[in-house]
Amino acid sequence: MRSWKEIAKAVKKVEALAKAWESDDQTPMVEYEMKEVRAVSKKLDRAWSELYDLVASGEIEPIAYPLVMAIDAWIDEVDRFRDSHTANPGGSDELWKAWGDVLVLVKREPVPQMLEPIGYLIQVQKCSPAQVAKIYEWKDEFGQPDARRVLEVIQSGQESEPTVSPHWTRTCQKNAELWEARSSRKRQVVKEVVAQPDVPVLAPESMETLLEQNVPSRQIARMKNVDQQTVIDYARELGMIVDGQQPTPAMTPDQHLSRVRNAEIDKREEAKSYAAGAKANAESGTPNSHYALNNYREQVRQMTLDGCTKQQIVQGLITQHPERAKPGSVAQIMAAVEREAAATK
Repeated sequence: MRSWKEIAKAVKKVEALAKAWESDDQTPMVEYEMKEVRAVSKKLDRAWSELYDLVASGEIEPIAYPLVMAIDAWIDEVDRFRDSHTANPGGSDELWKAWGDVLVLVKREPVPQMLEPIGYLIQVQKCSPAQVAKIYEWKDEFGQPDARRVLEVIQSGQESEPTVSPHWTRTCQKNAELWEARSSRKRQVVKEVVAQPDVPVLAPESMETLLEQNVPSRQIARMKNVDQQTVIDYARELGMIVDGQQPTPAMTPDQHLSRVRNAEIDKREEAKSYAAGAKANAESGTPNSHYALNNYREQVRQMTLDGCTKQQIVQGLITQHPERAKPGSVAQIMAAVEREAAATK
């Protein structure tokens, strides 16, 4: 079970990374709406995904329900930012506002609110019986504070034990209802994801045109459904400026040859692993979801190397990653892995 302390610690770790990214003079600046902004780094983006992966599945401590639901709302904004072709490369206002809501909830660990004993309220705080009844939310048949009940407790001579505030109890009940609604939505997402493939829509503009318009490489990658390095490599081949900077010059022939040879060795080894995994998967009939990795992208990659089909991967990861294990997302990662494996044949 994920505890509030564990989740809060993970949130604070991401916030520390965000602060470091904010003050890092080495982070590339890109042009956005006639001004330079600091683009979200790969390291920070990866930390966002890891935080979501931490709370996306498994049991959660009840007092952490509000915190996890705030993370849910924030990751929705992260996904919108990642999918947007026009968002601020440094993160949308909505994303950072939602993150601020998350940070508020990790300032202090929630603890049950206790009421003072009746004797203490009467003798020390000098509250009247009616006031005590109001604090304890005791009401008579007319809906008024039940002072008589308080007097009976006092006259009995038995001191009341500290008790949990009714307000705290109501808040916990409300959070439990919201949590159940969250679980229901996730179960519905599982059904919809399996039934409706997610097909990415590519931008009509060419990559060259987008580079000429000074669109950040990160956004171009999202618009063309490729990884960011592909955009940077393309800009290098054309000698075009990307992210406000001239791409690093190409390697020397010797460096390139060495890199190609090393890459071919790695790909051959991976291809062997792919073939062996495919055979084992076919023989067992039960795909290994690599649950212990608890990392969506790496699990898809490993299941692809195991020879699993797209449907097998979706079904294998849908319980652990219900909002991310979509056919389109799986297909994109599979394609990258399969291209690498095919290159060695």
